[in-house]
Parts: sequence; C-alpha cells; structure tokens
Amino acid sequence: MAQPGKQNNVKHKKRPKPAPYVWGAITFLSIGLLFIAPGVDWPLVVHRIAWPLSRLLIIMVLSLGLSALVEGMGWSKIVARLSRPLMRTGNFSDWSGTAFTTAFLSGVAANTILWNAYKEKKLSRREMLLATLLNLGLPSYTLHLPTTIAIIIPLVGTAGLIYVSLTLVAALIRTVIVLILGRLILSSPKKMGKPGQAHQNKEELEPRKERVKKLLARYVPGRLSQIAMYTVPIYIMVVLLQQWEFFEWLQDRSASVIATDALPVEGISVVVFSIVAEFTAGAAAAGAMLSAGVLTVKETVLALLFGNIIATPVRTLRHQLPRYLGIFQPKMGIIILMMGQTMRIISVVIVGIIYFLMY
Repeated sequence: MAQPGKQNNVKHKKRPKPAPYVWGAITFLSIGLLFIAPGVDWPLVVHRIAWPLSRLLIIMVLSLGLSALVEGMGWSKIVARLSRPLMRTGNFSDWSGTAFTTAFLSGVAANTILWNAYKEKKLSRREMLLATLLNLGLPSYTLHLPTTIAIIIPLVGTAGLIYVSLTLVAALIRTVIVLILGRLILSSPKKMGKPGQAHQNKEELEPRKERVKKLLARYVPGRLSQIAMYTVPIYIMVVLLQQWEFFEWLQDRSASVIATDALPVEGISVVVFSIVAEFTAGAAAAGAMLSAGVLTVKETVLALLFGNIIATPVRTLRHQLPRYLGIFQPKMGIIILMMGQTMRIISVVIVGIIYFLMY
C-alpha cells in the first residue's frame, strides 16, 4: 500500500505549477494597463521600464554566471575564507560566507548566490533567510556608504558626520543581532559542510571547465526565467503605481501623521522633504536650516534619522520590491523585505533614542 502512495506523490510533484500561467496573465494585464495609465508614452516606457528592466536582468545574468563560475572553479572556498572567522561565530556555512563577501560589491549577486545555494539544497531555508538579513547589515550599508557621504557631508557638515556614524552603528547592531540569532538557531557549520563537499566525489573527477558549463546551463536559463517571470510584471506594476500617483499619496499620508515633541516644526519639514523628494532633498533642507541657525546640530541629526525611518515604506516599495520578489519569488521576497526593513527601522530607532538621551 505504501508503494502506490509514493507513486502518487511523484505524480503530484510532476504536475505543472500554476504560477507561470498566473504570472504570465499578470504580465499581460500589466502591459495592457500601461496603455490606459495617465502620462504613459513610448519615451517613458523606454526610459522607465525597458532600459531599467534590461539593466536589472543583465545584472542578474552576470550574477548567475558569477555564481556558476565561482562554484564550478572551486573558488567559493577562497572567497568564503575572507569572512570565515566572522561567519563561524554565527554558525553560518561557507556558502553564506561567499555571499557575505560578495555583498560588499553587489547585493544582487550575493542574493543570487544564496538563492542558488538554497535551490540546490546546499543551504537550509533558515540559514538562507538569516544570511540574507546579514547581508542587509554591514555589507549593504558599506556598499552605499560612498554615495551617502558624498551627499550628506558637504550639505550638513558635522551633523552629517554624526548621522553617518549613527547609521553605521545601526548597521553593526543589525549584523551582531543576526550573528547571535545564527549562533542560537543554526546547526554547526561542520555538520552542514563546506561548498562543494556534497558533490566532491562526482564533480572532482570532471574538468573545471565542464563543471562551469553544466552549472551555467543549469543556472542561467532556468533561474533567469523564474526571476524574469516575477520581476517583469512587478516592475511594470511599480511604474503604474507611480503614474497613478500612489506613492505621492503614500508620501502625503506618511508626512501628515508626523508629530513629535523631539523636533521643532522646522525639523518636521526636513522629514517631509526626505519622504516626498528622497534623501538628497531632506539633507539639502537640513543643511539650509542648520546654516541659518534654525536647527541645532542635534535637531538636524534627529530630523535626518526620523526622515530615514518614516521614508522606509515608500523607498522599499519603489526601489527594492521588484528585485527581492524577482530573485526570491514573491512569498519569500516579501518575508525577507519585511524582516530586513523591520530590523533596519528598529536599529535606527535604538541609536536615535540613545543619541537623544545622551546629547
């Protein structure tokens, strides 16, 4: 009786999943909505959809190719060695270490490495989630640090330097928290093995070039089709929401609920600028008010931190949603985004409160 049950399970696994058809229908619906959305013309389609999507998919192809090259050539151990002492404190395997090191150069490539390792059953779901959150700490912050410094220090001076220092501490807090969670939750990396260990007997007999070719054939067509299936419609929907002024409405709603005794009215305006017109506008407004003596250094720092927190939902939907849902698929991508942004907000709130109480 057990054998038929097994056969039924096998048949069930071989049934085609409805997701490609559902997301295909969503893609066609999204494209159709472009024709009735206000202000949509061919230049907008090219500059806001076709070019950004092409660039994103090219980056993902390169990331998949890099993942296959690193794994096939056996370089994953070398890359992971750079971060192994730190990763061992959190019981993370070398796959997570490879992604952690890569995240300092490219977040998309790091996430692709983690997702490939998870799909190949080289990482558990739990470790993949924690490793992704770990990459959202110090690596993600460091990746964007030069741009942040180039914008904020010239505009706000000392207050900008304090702001950068506080957000760096917040990133360190997130990194430490995830390492502690890994230490408590994950199994010892010795039990999980190192990259390539599970396939060592079979694959070491193959030439490295042959391994790379096989991995490229496995990763690029299959993974890319899955990524594109989610990324394309989501990206189009984000543009549609922008054309229908959803983000403007969300920005206005976010700005209208701001009320705090920690900042004067002028400081609130900095927060509103950060929400409505992105970070640069908030920093410029803060710099102008600081120079005019309207805000103190402390009030300027708190206003920038507050703007950082309040603007998080809008920035997440606008900039990060298509990438995460494309790489990790919708359900997993939403979970990672919510967990990552919640941790980021909490860490910034913690450093903000400490700064407010100490100075």
